Amino acid sequence: MRRAFNWLLLLLFVCGLLVAVSFAGARATAGKVVGNKPPLSERSVTFAYGGVSDLPGRPRAWVIRYERTRLPGVRRAFIYVSLTGKLIATRPADLDQRLEAYEKSQQP
Repeated sequence: MRRAFNWLLLLLFVCGLLVAVSFAGARATAGKVVGNKPPLSERSVTFAYGGVSDLPGRPRAWVIRYERTRLPGVRRAFIYVSLTGKLIATRPADLDQRLEAYEKSQQP
């Protein structure tokens, strides 16, 4: 019985470690997209276990949602990242271009 309990604890630890690494990869990928001082705020990170219905194929993904932005014409921004840390999509689709334009407009 003790041996089974130890295996269960080990399994839980490994699964927790995998989730933590996946989450860290998603945060790092989102950080690469938005940069050091993003004009985006009120971030929330969720895992879409049932799949993201807005994307083709409904992939399971980390969804990083920004509720407030200082980008013209953008009320909310979404970044979808796979479990392995690869960028799947952004909403708006041209988020990276809008962020670049915003950064250029802030330079003296």
